[in-house]
Amino acid sequence: MRRRSGFILVEALTSLTISLMIIFMLSICVSEQFKLINEWEQRVNAHKIILLHLKNKDVPNQVTIKNRIYNYQQIGNVYQVKVNNHVYQVKS
Repeated sequence: MRRRSGFILVEALTSLTISLMIIFMLSICVSEQFKLINEWEQRVNAHKIILLHLKNKDVPNQVTIKNRIYNYQQIGNVYQVKVNNHVYQVKS
């Protein structure tokens, strides 16, 4: 049997296309996971600031953690922290 060189080229291009699609999809998944981790980290830090204020009133109302400014505020029995257009609050 005689092999055609065009078949090998098509096979190589198909493999390359599949590999690039896999790499692209993995990079999207990893970047979305990093966004999710950053959101959870922001939420944990906000609740940590609320707990610090409940333990000690000498904690400043504005705290900077990892270049994010967290603003603490207490309105009645609601404790809230604002950061990056997100508001995390706890009612007592």
